[in-house]
Amino acid sequence: LRVRDTIAGTDLAYNWGMFSFEQPNFLGRFLSGDTQYWVEAFPTAFLVGVYAEQDRHTVEQVLALTPAQRAELAAFVAENAREDAKYYRYDYFLDNCSTRLRDALDRVLGGSLQGRFSAVRTEWTYRSESVRLTAADGFAQAGIDVALGPRADVPVPAWESMFIPMRLRDSLREVTVPAEGGATVKLVAEERVLHQARRAPEQAERRGLTLGAWGPLLGVWTLLLAPLGAAGRRRTRIVAALFAGAFYAVCGIVGVALLGMWVGSAHVFWYANWNLLLYSPLALLAAYPAARAVWRGTLTPRTKYLVLAVAAMAVLALVLAPLLTQRVIGPAMLVVPAQLGLLVLLWRHTRPTTAPPA
Repeated sequence: LRVRDTIAGTDLAYNWGMFSFEQPNFLGRFLSGDTQYWVEAFPTAFLVGVYAEQDRHTVEQVLALTPAQRAELAAFVAENAREDAKYYRYDYFLDNCSTRLRDALDRVLGGSLQGRFSAVRTEWTYRSESVRLTAADGFAQAGIDVALGPRADVPVPAWESMFIPMRLRDSLREVTVPAEGGATVKLVAEERVLHQARRAPEQAERRGLTLGAWGPLLGVWTLLLAPLGAAGRRRTRIVAALFAGAFYAVCGIVGVALLGMWVGSAHVFWYANWNLLLYSPLALLAAYPAARAVWRGTLTPRTKYLVLAVAAMAVLALVLAPLLTQRVIGPAMLVVPAQLGLLVLLWRHTRPTTAPPA
């Protein structure tokens, strides 16, 4: 929020998105959902210059507020930026740098923003918006899609969609406010581009993930490590054993993280996550036995039932996908092909042959 005071000669931009990795126990607080952010006032020219260096598309909207509303807003944000008041517990969706600005504007507009946009239904969800805006970084996008539980798939009203700054910008364009003489004027009196980004604009939502094609490709590669004969077993045994161990270990670690965030954090959007069927903590228990089975060419009953259970849960998630309130198809396509391929790999590397591998 830019506040320019021509009398005092100040021109400040308030940014509620400040945080520091140097904060005590930052990682622990992040994982538990107690991340501390704060608001900071910067000289506007400096902040816009930083955005330009980062190639952020920057648009300025001049708001048609009354003198009293301007004074109230300026006083409120200045008070909010005081050292003893500037910190808040950050939430990705419910309380972030964009919702803080939204709420400040709604405050001086007498609650009219919330009153209007809370009733406007959308097809957007916290997941769809997050996945859409991270498409340029496939790993971040996949991580977000795996981490979010069913609460992230509930369509949000336009008011809640303003956790995205661009949604807030677009919504303000639609608002009118009272003017002198009983008329109304647009809240956004003027809009100008301060920096035109060179990078590609934000994308419309796609149902798949940027890394989605890697799931089937990984499944095919897994099958290539599943030889038909003894010679093939000798040739692929080392790589197959390493892959089996690594794949199950990664899936299991992700599953443990999902479970831990559900039972031990305040991140409510991680709770009751059906992706635990796809990334089961049991996979971590299967990592070493599966790798050993491929290496030795023998599969114990315990290992067999363990890997079958892991694969069965993943297939169950895929079968239940149309019935779930959570969108799991993206995370499923990343792992189900490889999990099924690993069953074939284990069978071919451990079935009896007339010429056992050396």
